[in-house]
Amino acid sequence: MNEAMSIYRVEISGWDLNEQFFVERSALQWGEGETRRALLRRKVRPGALLFVRLLQDGSPERTFPVAYRARQLRECEGGDSYELTLSQVWPMEEKGSRAGAEKPAAADHSSRTN
Repeated sequence: MNEAMSIYRVEISGWDLNEQFFVERSALQWGEGETRRALLRRKVRPGALLFVRLLQDGSPERTFPVAYRARQLRECEGGDSYELTLSQVWPMEEKGSRAGAEKPAAADHSSRTN
């Protein structure tokens, strides 16, 4: 069975293998589930933090960048570009911040006296 893929124009920024900041336009392949791939001219370290921003045609509004980690890096034929497999980075939850969870007693300000 063929996996359905969508392709989006994006801007990718981050730090390359030489620790130099870059901004590059590319295409992001978005597959089913968590599969994301992009081509870059810069080589990055596996695990590098990259920011991906969707480029929308005809929209004056700028989209916000989303953080991703470079999981796999494969050199393409000719050695002038690299295929990256990306996984989205999610913020860590703070203890007790989960929706519907009770706040710890120490954080209860109503029981304090001034």
